[in-house]
Amino acid sequence: MRMDYSKLIIKDEAFTKEEFRLERDENGILETRPRPNNLSKYYNFGGYISHQSNKKTLIHKLYTVVKQYMFKAKFNLIKSHSDELNSVLDFGCGTGDFLNYIKKKNINAEGVEPTRLAFQKAKENGIKVYKEISEVEKTYDAISLFHVLEHVDNYNETLGELVSRLNSKGVLLIAVPNYKSHDALYYKEKWAAWDVPRHLWHFSKDDIKDLAKQHNLELIKISPMPFDAIYISMVSESYRDNSRLFGLWQGLLSNVKALRTKEYSSNLFLMQKRL
Repeated sequence: MRMDYSKLIIKDEAFTKEEFRLERDENGILETRPRPNNLSKYYNFGGYISHQSNKKTLIHKLYTVVKQYMFKAKFNLIKSHSDELNSVLDFGCGTGDFLNYIKKKNINAEGVEPTRLAFQKAKENGIKVYKEISEVEKTYDAISLFHVLEHVDNYNETLGELVSRLNSKGVLLIAVPNYKSHDALYYKEKWAAWDVPRHLWHFSKDDIKDLAKQHNLELIKISPMPFDAIYISMVSESYRDNSRLFGLWQGLLSNVKALRTKEYSSNLFLMQKRL
């Protein structure tokens, strides 16, 4: 199935209901247009899930359970491909939950979080956290970005900054949604992972492969994130004014189709810095 992305009119379904379009940049990567002058206000609502820790709804309970499972999976992925793992930087660390998980492994864990509320909560959770990557003067054995690259102002500049803070043979772990997945093609403009305008960029697997080459990174492994298809499909159904439970089927179907196409709803990309 093919889609003409330039014809999609996508609403900020989660908050303002404002409408946006998609355009390709000079590298062929989809960009949200128009870009708001004041993006911070689009994060200032109670439903923004990455900065919440005390919600009791079904979707938040599911998110919490899966999050704990994924902490282990992400850590094991980093650990299995690192000769030495003594330090980790989580870029866009939110409230620092993943870093607290790593700290329990006796590994130095620090974060970068520009959002004021999340930054403060991370500090309260005992995390060493910076507001900007420019404040970070050390290097790390591993750097992670979990659903963060799509939010940054300039993805190439951000990747360059992060690679420069990797130790020799350090690893970079990036998680992003995949707009070529079955659930993206099925829900079209109602696909929750567009999340405009908070997501400024939208990536395919090939986009990330190309960026790895540009930044002198060796792509070691691509791992699917099957729970994302279910979560995103449940939220997408709510945008259609349907029960979120209807999304369980589409999420499962997306994962089944991805067994053949390899186009999962989200993927983890593990890359290593070349010498």
